[in-house]
Amino acid sequence: MLAINWEKIDKFYIVLAIVLIAMAVILIFAVKGIFSSYLTAYEIDYSSISSELRIDKDKLDEAYRWIFER
Repeated sequence: MLAINWEKIDKFYIVLAIVLIAMAVILIFAVKGIFSSYLTAYEIDYSSISSELRIDKDKLDEAYRWIFER
């Protein structure tokens, strides 16, 4: 009673199962690629950032006055 009668299984269900499994594998790789690219996009390259921070106070004050004191 628990044995599967392979002759009665419609070919549609076999093809459906194969297609669903293939689409699941494609979806896994797509999501993996999306999250991998998302993490790569927000990595900071610390070698390109200089440790010396230079702020030109005169230009900063000029920009502030230009925006807020029109």
